[in-house]
Amino acid sequence: MNNHGLWNLTRETGSAIAAHYRPVIEKLAEKSELDGRSLSLLLAVLTLEPDNTTPSHLLVRDPYSSAELFFARLASADRSGFLGEVAPGEFRLTPEGRALVQRFVEEARQAMVDADPLAAKESRRLAELLRKLVNQSLDAPPPPNRWSIGLSYKLMPPMDPPLPYTEQCISCMAAYRDDAHLAAWRGTGLSATALETLTLIWRDQRASLTELARLLSHRGHAPQVYVDAVDELEKLGYLQGLDDNLALTEKGQKFRDRVEADTDKYFFSPWGCFTEGERNELERLLSRARDGLLTKIPEIENSS
Repeated sequence: MNNHGLWNLTRETGSAIAAHYRPVIEKLAEKSELDGRSLSLLLAVLTLEPDNTTPSHLLVRDPYSSAELFFARLASADRSGFLGEVAPGEFRLTPEGRALVQRFVEEARQAMVDADPLAAKESRRLAELLRKLVNQSLDAPPPPNRWSIGLSYKLMPPMDPPLPYTEQCISCMAAYRDDAHLAAWRGTGLSATALETLTLIWRDQRASLTELARLLSHRGHAPQVYVDAVDELEKLGYLQGLDDNLALTEKGQKFRDRVEADTDKYFFSPWGCFTEGERNELERLLSRARDGLLTKIPEIENSS
């Protein structure tokens, strides 16, 4: 299996693990009157300690959303009592917020332990292989800068029990993928909103300006931002067509293909740490873990 196939299998395994702790998120969200996105925000605030959290911190990994959106989410958690604004625009966990995050982490990881379909020796071996990849990524020279993976690594639990460790390794690699993607385009001078606009058209081949604004409304930007993004892309020669039928030019296709190729180059560079035997072992263990976790999901639903 090539690197892309192995990474896709890793992501599928991570999604299968998440299906087992999703009920924890739903239960805590209901009791705390926070949604899953807000719980993730509190977790991000924890990883940024000892720094206070500002919208600028959150924009490093997610430059596509607006600073106003992040401030609104932080302020909402402040009003709920889970964050405290310690200086204008700067937030920290309150004791209540810290307790909620700790409870989420503990209960989610216990759900993973209960769901682990592998024998103890196999599960630990999977964790060891992924640890090797994470450590290689942390030690790799830039690019990319290791901002996101470094924050994710702060949440790394002990290796015993192994499945929570495996899950956090997968989260670390997803974070490193974000680092790689940021490194692939930030030097081009293209704005984040223009890149995301270009990416949507690159994936679907065609789109209207109205459709783009609707699909990206969750980013918290006014529709005019995407009008400006389209103008930016047209001036660079990356887009063509009318606003109700936008398409990539050959130049735009080559640019976005290069961003993707550079992302892959940076992201997959540490994967050379594996021998062929280790790659085959990783594929086998990930497949068994994914399939076993997916098989056990109906049992959890039926027992609730």
